Amino acid sequence: MVAAVKQLKDNGVGVSQTLEILQQEHPHVPLLPRDIYNARAAINRNPQKVASGLLEDRPAIYNKPHPSAEERIRADLRRELAKTREELDKLKSDSSKEIEELRQKLREKDKIIEKFEQFIDICNQRVMVSLTNKEDRAGGTSSGS
Repeated sequence: MVAAVKQLKDNGVGVSQTLEILQQEHPHVPLLPRDIYNARAAINRNPQKVASGLLEDRPAIYNKPHPSAEERIRADLRRELAKTREELDKLKSDSSKEIEELRQKLREKDKIIEKFEQFIDICNQRVMVSLTNKEDRAGGTSSGS
């Protein structure tokens, strides 16, 4: 894994991406971002030791003891919690966008309703004018006869 960290570091891959790649390649090994930072720091401190350790196929930085079942479970839970938090944040963001879109649609519909109400008012005024004109003509013809 040290070789992979070194290679990814040399290729400009960040810590979080390195962690994801290593977790995919070695799902049985619980890793934390701190492990990647430590490996990168050790590579920077003593690149000769790392290079010679890699050539001899021995631990290049330090030999980490195998985690206990409880530590593996905790690491899995931390990863699941982080994923769940990301999903929750995405859900909040998506719902906020959806709510804003619905509010915009309501504003547009309110504008349409307002225009329709104005149209109805104009029609009512025309009807009133028309009725007034009829009454005036009816009153004018009856007084003339």
